[in-house]
Amino acid sequence: MEQTYLVYGITDCPACLRACALLMEMDKEYAFIETDFSPSYRKFIKKTFNWKTMPVIVELTEEDQQLVGGYEDLVYILEKGSMQGA
Repeated sequence: MEQTYLVYGITDCPACLRACALLMEMDKEYAFIETDFSPSYRKFIKKTFNWKTMPVIVELTEEDQQLVGGYEDLVYILEKGSMQGA
């Protein structure tokens, strides 16, 4: 499995939608996990990753999963990565 991102979010959340749009724009593989109708699952995800807001973005690799954070954290990670590749 290549690098993949999980975006736990809500469909009417602007930051969630921007995260997905950025991942598409950067040609990154991702899955959007919609939590619209499951507030208890949202609470569980936030507690599991110790993150207070939506989206909760997780990077998956062959070996591990790592919390990226929210939208702003994703922007930072992807910009840093694209600058290293330049």
